[in-house]
Amino acid sequence: MNKKITLLFGIMFFILNTTVFAQNKTVTLHEEQSSIQTILSKIEKQTKYLFVYDKAQIDVKRKVTLKVNNKPVSQVLNTLFAGTQVSYTQNGNNIVLTIRKEPVRQSSVRLIKGTITAPNGEPVIGATVKEKDTDNGVISDIDGKFSIRIHSGAQLIISYVGMVTKTISTTGKSFLSVTLAEDSKTLEEVVVVGYGTQKRVNLTGAISTVSSKDLIDRPATSATHMLQGKVPGLNITTSSGTPGNSASINIRGTNSINGGSPLVLIDGVEGDLGHINPADIESISVIKDASSSAIYGARASFGVVLVTTKDGGEGKVRVSYNGRFGWTRPTASVDFETRGYYSVKTVNTFWNAYTGVNYMSYTEDDMLELWLRRNDKTENPSRPWTVVKERNGRPTYYYYANTDFWHYLYRENKPMMNHDVSISGGTKKMKYLLSGGYNWEKGMIKKSSDIFKKANFRSKLSFDVNDYVNISNNTSFYHSKYTYPGAGGSSNWYFSTSQLHALACFPTQNPDGTSISSHAFNGYRMMNSLLTIRDKDKHKGADRLDDFNTTTEVTLKPVKGLEVKANFTYNITNKRSMSRYVTTEYSQYPGVVETYEEPSAYTENRLKEATDYAHYLATNVYATYGGNFLKKHNYKVTAGFNYETKYMKTNSAYGYNLLSETLNDFNLIGEDSEGERRMEIKGGQNEYALAGYFGRINYDYDGKYLVEFSGRYDGSSRFSSKDRWGFFPSASVGWRLSEESFLSSARSWLSNLKVRYSYGNLGNQQVGYYDYLRTINIGTQSYLFGDKLPSSASISAPVSSNLTWETVEHHNIGLDASFFNNRLTFTGEAYIRNTKDMLTAGISLPATYGTSSPRMNSADMQTKGYELSLGWQDMFKLAGKPFSYQVNLTFNDYTSEITKFNNPEKAFAKGYYEGMRIGEIWGYHIDGLFATDEEAASYEVDQRRVNDIINSSSGALKGLHAGDLRFADLDGDNIISTGENTVYNPGDRRIIGNSEPRYQYGANLAFQWYGFDFSVFFQGIGRMDWYPAHEAELFWGPFNRAYATFLPKNFLEQCWSEENPNAYFPRPRAYVAYDNMGDQCRELTAKNDRYLQNIGYCRLKNLTVGYTLPKNWTRKAGIDMLRVYFSGENLACWSGIKTDYVDPEQARRGGDLKVYPWQKTFTFGINVNF
Repeated sequence: MNKKITLLFGIMFFILNTTVFAQNKTVTLHEEQSSIQTILSKIEKQTKYLFVYDKAQIDVKRKVTLKVNNKPVSQVLNTLFAGTQVSYTQNGNNIVLTIRKEPVRQSSVRLIKGTITAPNGEPVIGATVKEKDTDNGVISDIDGKFSIRIHSGAQLIISYVGMVTKTISTTGKSFLSVTLAEDSKTLEEVVVVGYGTQKRVNLTGAISTVSSKDLIDRPATSATHMLQGKVPGLNITTSSGTPGNSASINIRGTNSINGGSPLVLIDGVEGDLGHINPADIESISVIKDASSSAIYGARASFGVVLVTTKDGGEGKVRVSYNGRFGWTRPTASVDFETRGYYSVKTVNTFWNAYTGVNYMSYTEDDMLELWLRRNDKTENPSRPWTVVKERNGRPTYYYYANTDFWHYLYRENKPMMNHDVSISGGTKKMKYLLSGGYNWEKGMIKKSSDIFKKANFRSKLSFDVNDYVNISNNTSFYHSKYTYPGAGGSSNWYFSTSQLHALACFPTQNPDGTSISSHAFNGYRMMNSLLTIRDKDKHKGADRLDDFNTTTEVTLKPVKGLEVKANFTYNITNKRSMSRYVTTEYSQYPGVVETYEEPSAYTENRLKEATDYAHYLATNVYATYGGNFLKKHNYKVTAGFNYETKYMKTNSAYGYNLLSETLNDFNLIGEDSEGERRMEIKGGQNEYALAGYFGRINYDYDGKYLVEFSGRYDGSSRFSSKDRWGFFPSASVGWRLSEESFLSSARSWLSNLKVRYSYGNLGNQQVGYYDYLRTINIGTQSYLFGDKLPSSASISAPVSSNLTWETVEHHNIGLDASFFNNRLTFTGEAYIRNTKDMLTAGISLPATYGTSSPRMNSADMQTKGYELSLGWQDMFKLAGKPFSYQVNLTFNDYTSEITKFNNPEKAFAKGYYEGMRIGEIWGYHIDGLFATDEEAASYEVDQRRVNDIINSSSGALKGLHAGDLRFADLDGDNIISTGENTVYNPGDRRIIGNSEPRYQYGANLAFQWYGFDFSVFFQGIGRMDWYPAHEAELFWGPFNRAYATFLPKNFLEQCWSEENPNAYFPRPRAYVAYDNMGDQCRELTAKNDRYLQNIGYCRLKNLTVGYTLPKNWTRKAGIDMLRVYFSGENLACWSGIKTDYVDPEQARRGGDLKVYPWQKTFTFGINVNF
């Protein structure tokens, strides 16, 4: 008995032990579409188990995807054979697989198999097969086959790039045969065009589109900035980095020597891209050729930007929120000289070489005091930065500081936030959308208010009265306010660094809190501009803008194919600005406060208020009828009428000697020294009207041969009655070769191939409101008549009796191609644009006539260019999850040349001449720097005309010296000069560069995987030349005004010296880059090839990383979608410009660089949909 019991317990122990052993054995597997047999073999290797089965019964060739980490073998086997008749038993190290004989209950998980093919029967490799509302998915193999385990009753979503996604029910099915149709949405996509829409496949003009997904989550506050680099041929130029600053738009280069910009239409109404909330945008169409623009007539001679905003939709209420929080900082370096000793040394070196004396009257003892403190980042009590000493018989403040004025005055990191909310929904008859946005951004200025705020609101309502009548309304409101110190907005003068006169040796204030004065030490000027910034909110300005727009439209559909639209728009804008200045005070001597008396618009006690009001009315009535006949003949006809008028009025008032420094009211104007209350009032008004009749005919035969005719008969109030009206026709054709039978064999890889050509002729009404009239200008003379400045009236120059439209003639040839189910796309454009009859000065009049030459239509210009865009999109499986990616590249280039101009002698003074390429830069060639004084003295070429200081200097400073520029004598007359200042005799100058941008490009890469999304966008210019202006101190440093506050660090090391003979800059000397006096200038203001800068650049324009939480998480909280993201704008820039202190786009703006610095932006955001 004992033996039996022992044996029984032994058997039980063995069974329990082996069972526990099996349960404790774990495996790690990462298999992608592997066979059951392969997986069993890997389990055997990891566990030393041996699987026993009958291949005739067990389907071990079945492929599955399995990912487990340290899971028990039993759990892995249960997963492998779930939903099948396979069971297993364990006997020691053997695991036996068998088929259950007893009936089994239907499992909640079951296997579905299938094949996926294209319309031509070819297998679709790599298609995604996903169980709906889960992350469970597989991809089809090389034969288009798939197998997936899903829950009973689940639906499968089958998708592939370039094909229509299908959702299939699996109820009662175990095998699926799926054929995916080609996704023609790329071709069938509807593109917004003038007064209507067209299928992209039928376009015959040059139109590029940008969708809302290209703009989403970008931290730029203006849609204009977001378009930069996205559309080939669309040029975006920013004037400054001021908070809320917008940008200017140009399509395909210089349009006219008189300027001009494209027409911007927001939902069919003329508007400002800077005033629309980017979150409201559904799509943007950029119309670049005259054929596509012709229907808009004279307003569209330089292209059209059509913005379509989002609409409401049928269904339940949908709420969307997008919030961003972040900060901005300058793109260029702000690491300026902050050591008092080196700032004084640098300034005195440059000033002494210019005048023979030091700028700062510091003694050797003073310089020693600065040297001892040179490494003090903050004031050391044992070495104070302000010391009181006797000077000229009275106690005077002496300064030995190391002040970082840039960071004292300006913030390097500025907070910002943006909130967008939209609510939409509707029924079958009524749809609505309400949206709002708010943006807040703090600027750089620390000591005074520098804040930009804007708010947007939009409502859209559409109501179907019946099956034939629809009434809709689109109302928007924009409000912005920018408060700032100084004179005004984006051109704030406080970045004029030279005017600060605040070297690092000066502290920010005296020990008693009074403002300091540098006047006692430089004998020149005090830090007047610094004082105005320090006086918090006394010197300030504010710009407010309100823009209200409402459009009501009625749509009639009386018969099939006919649609009639009539709309009316009312727009009102009101801009108000205020600027205030007060008299500044300072202290040179302890206990003595003085008033700065030097006359200046920025220091006198003054108040200015201005208003700029406009209202705009527009009416459009047009009809579209489309259909087909004989099955293959398709047509669409559009015809209509447009009328619009705009009235503008400006007023400004100035008041002086206000009785309060904090209250701003003209009632507080006090008396001046002569007992008078001084006030000035100015104003003006303009208005115009435009009317036009337009039409367009579209025809295609069987989708192969495409033809479009359009035209507009325009009348503009800007021309005299006899030249007021003009007719401007256009035509375009297209041929879809991919639809031809001779290319039928290529349809497996060729999705679309189309060639097209367009021609158009447009008038340009972007000229002055009253150029055809002689006007009388009212003003005030600058001389005294008695004790008053007399009023005056002067008549303008005579006008040509034949003054009429500028015209723009445009030829465009294009190629559209797509391959591999539209995964690869290509578009190429080449164009010639002739701008004719440009307004310019006509024949010269005798001086005795007393006025300038009349303006006449007497100049022509031609622009040639090309544009390329290439895109690729695809998808594959990564770690068992679909990985989608997109790559898009754009490239374009153009040149413009004057082909007619009234300048037979080709004199540079007239600005243009026949054969001139727009943007060309004429300058001198530099043969290096003189190595020694002897070499300079022996140079026989006279350089006085390009180095005026040679004439004005005396003694040892007179003449050329080692380290000066050696100008090449190209014409051999031993004189460096401008010759006769003509192309025929330019002296020693030649064309050294061109200021127009060349080889512009954009590159975008994006991918989406497992809830993550990533995009990176690069934008740049291959070549663009810039010669720094004479006041561009961020480049020239003390070569301009030696006392500039923001001195580039270690600047002396970049200048010529005996120890540094190969330096980039010449020998130190003040004002050699200051004054450009034309024929008599100074060596660095004389444009030359040594200091010509290539400001071409490559910029990391945007980088966005996001993650969308799984829906099975968010739906528990009632959230349809929740995404978090990071987005950065202008994050990095690579350029050949020879300074770290200037952004290449800042240089592209031109001028003296004294504007708000360009900014990079970092934001974190959240998208939520309910």
